[in-house]
Amino acid sequence: MFFVPAGVSRLRPMEKRILRLFSLSPSVCVLGAWLLSLWLGREAAWADPSESEEASRIVHRLAAQDKRLAERRRQFDYDIIIIREKLDAERRIVSESQQRQVVYADRPPDYGSRPEKGPEGETAKAAQEEPFEVLNVIDHYYYALDGSETVNGVDCYKIRFTPRPNMPYRNREEKVVNAVWGHLWVSKEDYSLMRNEGFLGHPVSVAWFFARLYELEFHWESQRLPNGDWGPKEVRYRYAVHIPFGWLRERVIRQSVDFRYRGSGKKPAAR
Repeated sequence: MFFVPAGVSRLRPMEKRILRLFSLSPSVCVLGAWLLSLWLGREAAWADPSESEEASRIVHRLAAQDKRLAERRRQFDYDIIIIREKLDAERRIVSESQQRQVVYADRPPDYGSRPEKGPEGETAKAAQEEPFEVLNVIDHYYYALDGSETVNGVDCYKIRFTPRPNMPYRNREEKVVNAVWGHLWVSKEDYSLMRNEGFLGHPVSVAWFFARLYELEFHWESQRLPNGDWGPKEVRYRYAVHIPFGWLRERVIRQSVDFRYRGSGKKPAAR
């Protein structure tokens, strides 16, 4: 995982190569040291593996509240808008597709057939499925308080999460999540999740089509539902996967819209 070495003798091979590269002249060495300090500084911000007991307590209350709110959301039908943007190496949009799907309260969504096989079929399937949630494996992380911030007018705890080393995984999703760093914004009022964002700390080999995931960034945002609860509004994530003979680069945006009560002549349950 990320750490800051105590001395050159403990530097990793990449860091040693950087130092040798910039030892050609004093001026270049100064520039190299500055660039290296920026790179290591990013790691240092996430290097502390210590856990705050208070932050851990908040996250466990968040997980309990999240399960409660997920159960209450079953009273709603709603729509999901899925936007897929194919990207080039400079993250420019090459092509875009959009799909709207109804999610019913009493059954899982039917996304239809996916005749594509190989990488495109797998990525299409992944875009249609619910993204894997960090809260499903809360014991795989260290947690620390990073202060307070306001999200959607709500005073929140800002909690940093960093993966514990060598955690087990049951599938490729958990393998990826075990390498994710990020923040949770948790309502101080009722422990609802207001925002969640993170990034991949290091490349991860994944099972499908001999791929290696090199980049992943995600951002999850909440909204008020008709019954007053906080629920999902939008999740967007961007990834870059290296496959044999090429790359897959994509940004996916999933928007949850038009929540309506399932049933006739009834109002949503009070909060």
